[in-house]
Amino acid sequence: MSELKKDSVERTLCIPLWSRAIAVKKLPELLPDHDAVRILKEMGETKPPTILYNLECAALAGAIRQYDFACEIREYLKEHPQAVIVELGAGLSCLRRQIGNESNPWFNIDFPDVIACRKKYIPTGMLEKNIAGDITDHKWFAEIPFKKDNGVIFLAAGVLHYLTYDAVTELISDMAEGFPGGLFVFDFISKKGMSGVNAQIRMTKNATTMVFSMEEAEKELAAMSSKVAKVITKSYLEGYSVAGVRYSWLTKQYIKAKRNKFFVAHVEFAKE
Repeated sequence: MSELKKDSVERTLCIPLWSRAIAVKKLPELLPDHDAVRILKEMGETKPPTILYNLECAALAGAIRQYDFACEIREYLKEHPQAVIVELGAGLSCLRRQIGNESNPWFNIDFPDVIACRKKYIPTGMLEKNIAGDITDHKWFAEIPFKKDNGVIFLAAGVLHYLTYDAVTELISDMAEGFPGGLFVFDFISKKGMSGVNAQIRMTKNATTMVFSMEEAEKELAAMSSKVAKVITKSYLEGYSVAGVRYSWLTKQYIKAKRNKFFVAHVEFAKE
């Protein structure tokens, strides 16, 4: 994966890509990402970072997030059918293609080298735009064609983990101010879960470290801005029902072990 710098945050995007690719066969109920399989082949990647990625539970860890976010998008679009969709730290997410969305404006924001990688491997849709930049530099706000009546949903998959607590607070506070009525959905890890995930990253020979965690998420997120109107947290692995899925015994044990460590946050911004 020569396009990305060694030991960089960007390089970690290959981790969920492998999970989603393996899940196509192992867990087809979880919104199959056929693009992930194709992209890895085009990159010349022939094997996952570790043999553990061939386990069903490892595939679940990466694939379930796209499924969770798809559920959130579909619910939001029921009331806001013309909403703008924004992926912060988009990496090589193929979520727009996975859910077959061609009707909503869709923006992908990430570092310049990642956006270059996206352009190389992922076709840009008619209403889709890639924005090169740092999500902590809020200049990108001006590039989102936001209309209160239409709404906006922001997604951050495996991104906030790498920001400081203060940076996350500032981001949410400014977003709540700038996008009234919007929704921000992201995954986060408890403090207990952080050490295990960082160990997993080290196994892929990446020196990047996750730093952001929350213990009382609903209380903490509400305190980040007076314009945070509602916060709901759900289990990352169990919070969104998956029809027809049957997990192996090992995967069930994995889910049990991560039950109080991995979460998805649903943060609604006040309309006024």
